[in-house]
Amino acid sequence: MPSILMVAYTNYRRDPRVRREAEALVEAGHRVVFYACRQASEPNREIISGVEVIKLFSFRHGRKSAFGYVVDYASFFLQVFARLTAHPRRYALIHVNNMPDLLAFAALGPRLAGVPVILDIHDLMPELAMEKFSGRGNRMLVWGLKLQERLAGKFATLVLTVEERLKEILSHRGLSPSKIHVLMNLPDEAIFQRAEGPSTRQATRFTVIYHGTLARRLGLDIAIRAVALARQSIPEIEFRIIGDGEERGALVALARELGLADAVRFSDGFVPVDRIPAMIHDAHVGLVPLRISAGTDIMLPTKLLEYVYLGIPCIVPETTTIRRYFDQKMVRFFQADDVDSLASAIVSLHQHPGARVGLARESTARFANVYRWSSQKLAYVQTVERLLRR
Repeated sequence: MPSILMVAYTNYRRDPRVRREAEALVEAGHRVVFYACRQASEPNREIISGVEVIKLFSFRHGRKSAFGYVVDYASFFLQVFARLTAHPRRYALIHVNNMPDLLAFAALGPRLAGVPVILDIHDLMPELAMEKFSGRGNRMLVWGLKLQERLAGKFATLVLTVEERLKEILSHRGLSPSKIHVLMNLPDEAIFQRAEGPSTRQATRFTVIYHGTLARRLGLDIAIRAVALARQSIPEIEFRIIGDGEERGALVALARELGLADAVRFSDGFVPVDRIPAMIHDAHVGLVPLRISAGTDIMLPTKLLEYVYLGIPCIVPETTTIRRYFDQKMVRFFQADDVDSLASAIVSLHQHPGARVGLARESTARFANVYRWSSQKLAYVQTVERLLRR
């Protein structure tokens, strides 16, 4: 059977979406090769859950300028382009994950040879640029990113994206709606299973949880300040932060500055997704403290969905996309970017355990039991196999 190639400027082990997709194809009987980035200590090639992962580029963490991103993206692009141009018919289908969108053009040779190319748009680059970079050149940068998004989308045989709102935006920017399929970024229910039986939540601590990337746009500093306020009413509060990112040092310093060294606990860096449930299942409340911006307003945060699958009541900002799926009977809303509002929500759920139970019950019934990765996985595999038969 001919191989399917997947490509992403990412660390394969740390990217749950691309792993779910690749492993879904392997489960369906396909041979999958994945071009990805390499951590300093990793081998150049390895087999992970049946996927052959080939690492072409050494991944650089930390803050980067717009120029730094361009250099890294271009280096990765050229390595992929060279391989695919040399052997344009080696793979039966190529699935390219953004960012950047232009990475799809690394498959120019195969596309001209009739090989179908999928472009998987996880995030909208123009919206991310609006919040990450400022200055006089920002407007031109955003215009350029919209252009490359449209060109890449038109070049691809099929476009995948993670949510209906993103499909609407991409259609408004010039892509045909019939070409865009939604593959929601849902947790794998085989990993995120709600525990049966008696609760293991500690009675002596009130545990609030956050897991994922530590970045300014995700609002961890707001959450830490809110915990400092809430602690005046909840002396036993404990805030666990699980994950890694460019803001880690600043967040650790902020917790110390606010006298929270014994109340805010950080994990030892990155934690693989399959270890997350065991670390968070006993939390009383899950936080999604996003700052509101063009990029975060259209997000459906995966961490929110993982809390819901585990039966953890959530406090979230009232963004456009979250509101499409959740109402006040399913989650506790707070006013985005407002420390006092978030602190008040934490205190309220501490004082009303019945409300926590009600939120978890409603979100499970109306989201977790309706939106399932097993269904999305089947639709994805069928889409790929339909393209292979063309």
